[in-house]
Amino acid sequence: MSFKKILVALDDSPATATVFAKALELAQKDAAHLMIGHSINLTASSQATLNLAELEEIQTQQAQGLLQFYCQKAKNQGVTAEFSYHTGDPGTNICNLARTWGADLIVLGRRGLKGFAELIVGSVSNHVVHHAPCSVLVVQGQ
Repeated sequence: MSFKKILVALDDSPATATVFAKALELAQKDAAHLMIGHSINLTASSQATLNLAELEEIQTQQAQGLLQFYCQKAKNQGVTAEFSYHTGDPGTNICNLARTWGADLIVLGRRGLKGFAELIVGSVSNHVVHHAPCSVLVVQGQ
């Protein structure tokens, strides 16, 4: 199976480099276009000392830095790449971006939470697997 438009969903977790490497490998193999996506979830990391606007500005700057780094890394490897970020629920944002961009594969990581921890934190990968408009590759975290 060959993919032409691969969406890789990145965050600031330790597994990000592994997830990106897998997406980059697939994009190189298939000469695919790579979309690097990120979701800013303000409720998951709210801090009492910052107001919402300040928090969003800080997280937006961090997201842009992360995405520019990986976008340049892809381009250095000869892969056409662009990036996008949105504020809100990560699972919903990933599925919406895949749908509007026309992705034929989503690559994302999984933290490996189970049971109660997964219930409390939620599972982005589980949401994406069940709601994505295309194939999904879940890269298992360490």
